[in-house]
Amino acid sequence: MKTEMTAFLKAVQGRGCRFQVGSDMLFEQIPAYLEFFGFPTTTPDVLRSLATLS
Repeated sequence: MKTEMTAFLKAVQGRGCRFQVGSDMLFEQIPAYLEFFGFPTTTPDVLRSLATLS
């Protein structure tokens, strides 16, 4: 993801809607993907602590 706030998210924000940026959405979805495919899972907080996003 090249930019956290896309044009779409800026439009959503401008209308006063709640939203979640892409990286946060991934951190929330990854544990469910791991569980679905039978891999050991983790929590979104652990993923955030390990991430090296800039």
